Amino acid sequence: MVREDRRLRLAGYDVYRFGGHELIDKVASSRMLNTFFDALLERHWP
Repeated sequence: MVREDRRLRLAGYDVYRFGGHELIDKVASSRMLNTFFDALLERHWP
């Protein structure tokens, strides 16, 4: 996985990893992912 992260970064991609434990609780993970993607969109399309 680390090798693939390096390959993607060298190709110009940002890599964001999520651990499985972050996705166990549906409500908490939905909130976390919405917050993350809102921030990501704000970063790239202010």
